[in-house]
Amino acid sequence: MRHSVGWALLACAMPAWAGEAPLTLQGKAPYHGLTLPLAVLAQASRADLGDIRVLNARGEPVPHAWVDEPPSSTAEERQHAVPFFQAPAAASAVTASQQGGWIVDLRKVPGTLLELNLAVKPGTHGVYSFAIEASDDLQQWRLHTGAAQLLSLQRQGLRLEHTRFDLSGLRARYLRLPPQTGSALPPLSAAKVTSVTHYAAMPPVQWSEPLAPTQCTAEHCDFTLPRHLPLDRLEWQLADANTLASVDLLVQRDRGEPAPARGRSHRQRLRDHLRGIRHKDSPAAPSPTPDWTFLQRTTAYWLRLPEGDVRSQPLRLDAGAVTQLRVQPQGGMVQLGARPPTIRIGAPAATLVFLAREPAPFRLAWGGEAATAMSLAQLMPTRKPHDPLPVDTASVVMPVVAAPVATPAPAPASAPAPSAPAPSRKLWLWGVLLAALGVMGTMAWRLLRPSKTS
Repeated sequence: MRHSVGWALLACAMPAWAGEAPLTLQGKAPYHGLTLPLAVLAQASRADLGDIRVLNARGEPVPHAWVDEPPSSTAEERQHAVPFFQAPAAASAVTASQQGGWIVDLRKVPGTLLELNLAVKPGTHGVYSFAIEASDDLQQWRLHTGAAQLLSLQRQGLRLEHTRFDLSGLRARYLRLPPQTGSALPPLSAAKVTSVTHYAAMPPVQWSEPLAPTQCTAEHCDFTLPRHLPLDRLEWQLADANTLASVDLLVQRDRGEPAPARGRSHRQRLRDHLRGIRHKDSPAAPSPTPDWTFLQRTTAYWLRLPEGDVRSQPLRLDAGAVTQLRVQPQGGMVQLGARPPTIRIGAPAATLVFLAREPAPFRLAWGGEAATAMSLAQLMPTRKPHDPLPVDTASVVMPVVAAPVATPAPAPASAPAPSAPAPSRKLWLWGVLLAALGVMGTMAWRLLRPSKTS
C-alpha cells in the first residue's frame, strides 16, 4: 500500500509535457545521437530548446548534451608539377637578389604550400646557395628563407642530394630563387610543389516543406516562418519559367524571443553581435511599417536554356530567429510571375547526444520546465576533443495526425434555413392580427363620433 502511494505521489510530481514522441534506437551502445525533426522544433516552448528532454520508461529525464562543435575538416595533400622560368639579371646588378634566378609559377596550385622539390640535370655536381622569396604580383617580394642550399654531390659511387625545401604553409602565387653572392644558379630540370587543401565538412541542413505566402499585395508577399527555425538558408520555388527579378528581403523578429541561442561559443556570439550591427546600419528598403528590417538584396531566377533549366541556388542568409519574411521585388510581384512563389527554409540540424539509462523504451518530450543541458565533455568524460560522435543513433517517431473526414458542414446558426410554420401557428397569428385591427377600429370610431354630432 505504501509503495502504491509512493508511486502515485511520484507520478503527481512528474512534470507535465506539452508533447511526446517515442524513440527508435539503432544499436546497443550507451550513447546515441538524435537529430530533432522540424516538427519538434516548431512545438518546443523555448527558442533555446531548453524544454526538450529524453525520458526513459519510468519518465525520468536521462542525461543529454547538445552537439555544438564545429564540423570536422579533412585535409588533402597533393604534389603538383609547376612551370619555372629563368629571370634575367639586371644590367647594373650589384646585390645577389639582382643576379636573376629562377621564378616558379604557382598560380594553379590550390591550398597552402608545404614543400618545394627541385630536380637538377643529370651529371650536376656542386653546392648551390640561394634565397626563397614569395610574391603575389611579381612586383613586391617578401623573404621566406634567406639561405637555402641545394646539394648534388657524388664520391666513390655514393651520392648526396638535398633538393627539398620546407615552405611551412606559405601562400603565394610565385616563388623566386635568386642565387647568393658567389654561388652559381642551380641547373634545374623540374620543379614540384606539395600543397594541402582543407575541406570543412558542411553540417547537415534540414529543409521545411514549401511555404506559401500568408498575404500578398501588388508590391510584396509576406511569409510566416516556422517557430524556432533560424533563417539560415532560403530556396526559391518560382511558379513560371524564364523568370528573373531583383528581390529585397526584409524580416520581422519576435521581440519576446530569447536572444541567446543554446551553447553558442564566444566567437559565434561575437559574430551574431556584429551581424546585428550590420543589419542595423544597412539601408532599409521602403516599408509600410517600421517593424521590418532590411536583410539582403538578391536575384531570383528560373531560366529555361537549351542545355537545361537553371534555377537560383539556395541562398545563405544566417539571419537567426525570424518570424516573418517579406519578399519585395523591384517592380512589384508581377516580376516573379503570374502566381506568387513558394519558398523553403533551411537550417542546421539540431542534434543532441543522450545516455540511454534503462529502462527502455525511451521517448522525446518537450514543452516542460526549462533546464540546462550538459556539455559534451561532461556527458562523455572519456571522449577527447574532436573525437567522432557516437555511431549509434535514435530517431523520433512522430505521431501521425489523422486527416479530418470531410463531412457536410452544418448550416450557420446566424442564418438558419427558413422553415415552414405549422398551420395552427398560422391561424393563431391571423387571429391576433384581426383582433388588433378590430380594437383599433373601435377606438377610432369612438374618437370621431362626437365631432360628427356637433
